[in-house]
Amino acid sequence: MLLPPLLPDELLLGRLIRYLAISGDEVGAFCEKAFGSNRISLHPLLTAGIEHLSHAVGESPEELLNQQTLAPLFLFYLPGHASNLKKYLLANEGAKALRESQLPSYGHGGSVCLKWCQLCAKQDIQSYGMTYWHRAHQIPGVIACYKHQVLLGNIALEERKHRFDAGLPPLRNEVTRTALDIEYRVAKFSQQLTLVLMKAPPVIELSSVYRWRLADLGFITSGGRVRRQLLMRQFITWVGSYHSGPDTPLPNDIKDYRYLSELLNPKTSHHPFRHLLFASWLFSHPNEIFKQKQSEPNVALVKPSLIKTKAQQLENKCLKLLEENRSMAEVSRLTGKSRCYLKRIALQHGIKLNLKPRQLTSELKSKIVHLALSGMHRELISERCGIGIGSIEQVISSVSGLVDWRKKCHFESVRRRYRLEIQRYMLENHDAIRRDIKSDCNSAFFWLYLYDRHWLDSALPSPAKPIGHGEYVLNSD
Repeated sequence: MLLPPLLPDELLLGRLIRYLAISGDEVGAFCEKAFGSNRISLHPLLTAGIEHLSHAVGESPEELLNQQTLAPLFLFYLPGHASNLKKYLLANEGAKALRESQLPSYGHGGSVCLKWCQLCAKQDIQSYGMTYWHRAHQIPGVIACYKHQVLLGNIALEERKHRFDAGLPPLRNEVTRTALDIEYRVAKFSQQLTLVLMKAPPVIELSSVYRWRLADLGFITSGGRVRRQLLMRQFITWVGSYHSGPDTPLPNDIKDYRYLSELLNPKTSHHPFRHLLFASWLFSHPNEIFKQKQSEPNVALVKPSLIKTKAQQLENKCLKLLEENRSMAEVSRLTGKSRCYLKRIALQHGIKLNLKPRQLTSELKSKIVHLALSGMHRELISERCGIGIGSIEQVISSVSGLVDWRKKCHFESVRRRYRLEIQRYMLENHDAIRRDIKSDCNSAFFWLYLYDRHWLDSALPSPAKPIGHGEYVLNSD
């Protein structure tokens, strides 16, 4: 049996569906030939029976598992179950593999569905003559396309027979809805992580990596305790606008401290989307997760004053070596600091480096600073200037006070947007009481409650008087 050639980022189940659509084989006979049983149940994300299928189609089981299913994502986030999960996926043990993936035990976020992007489907028609299911679209919790920043459509798979009956992704003449920045960021981060895990999934302790990053951001005290209220306030402000889907386990409210605190416990297992949501907030790219050396001491247990002293000593050492006209490679080798770090501190202290900039010229730096002062997003500056986001951040951080200015601009922008949302809602709903505004404008209400409470209290209608059984009457005054 010969399957059709693998298309870019194609899901294994989708490839089997495409084979059935092309060959016209009967489903039962195909399952008997490919998996050794006509009663096998195929999970779209974690397709079992890989070894039998690999013998039938003449392809490597490792490639089928790592490149065409989402097994690498589950193996990475469930290290305690990884060995058994991989064993059951290779064998015809779909039910055991599903239990080992922990999806049924999470309570929420275990819905089985297939998702697709209308714009991707149109491009697939133009490039390959047919639509197909993309693996990156099926990542649990992801509701946006990582290419086009539009919301994905989905088809629920409720019964075993629906696995192949889903067919190919439909091509509809519908207006696509633009995804929010947070939804696009999570989708892009998740897709990048799957590409990293395809090669050789590294074994790391995620809780230590999270604590290292949180300590760097000031969410860990000198005694190693998590500032959970501050952490949850900022996290819920960022994640509050994320649209809930059939497989998106989101925090319940601003006091759902367990949602994050459990991620910092190395002995517990969690839905992959919770990791993806939290990690995409902490890190700009998945590679940053693997940069932390496991041999380094836990910075959360080191006194902040000692950390600052050592950091200052190391910075002074780097500056001294750069002033001696040492090469960047030599200074990096002697201090262990990256070239980006050395360039940044050299810019901050006016040290000229013997480099011939190929792209980041003085004119381009001036343009970046001008665009940054206007409040433009780093990604837009990167697209307009034609250089990477890392270089943009390096130039911005080298200008004194620019980072704080941009934070202030972002704060004012968010405040204006949320104020306008509340005002528009009240204009459209004259009889709305505070409970209605809190429910329908949840994200805006809580952000203003935390950071602009005086304006919120003055803008909201007067508290309504309860008359019993959950009903209220508006005050006449």
